Amino acid sequence: MQRKKFLIAYDIKDVKRLRRVAKLLEKNGVRIEYSVFYMEATKEEMSEFAINLSSLIEPEADDVRIYIIEDEGLALGNAQVIEEIFILK
Repeated sequence: MQRKKFLIAYDIKDVKRLRRVAKLLEKNGVRIEYSVFYMEATKEEMSEFAINLSSLIEPEADDVRIYIIEDEGLALGNAQVIEEIFILK
């Protein structure tokens, strides 16, 4: 199965839920910004991950977005190129 690149961003209203979400993301991805993570996974792995993630949030209060990265994009200024980051599991 082909691995795809994903960008996950969140806005969690409750501190306890925020810690749980951040911990799950830190275990599975690479933090890019405070509430933005990079992850590589198959679509099946990402579906399972999204189910686990959805069990940690309150849909009426929290906002979590998962985007598929289609190309490498641009790195401007002091930006780091994602390909230089190693993900260890």
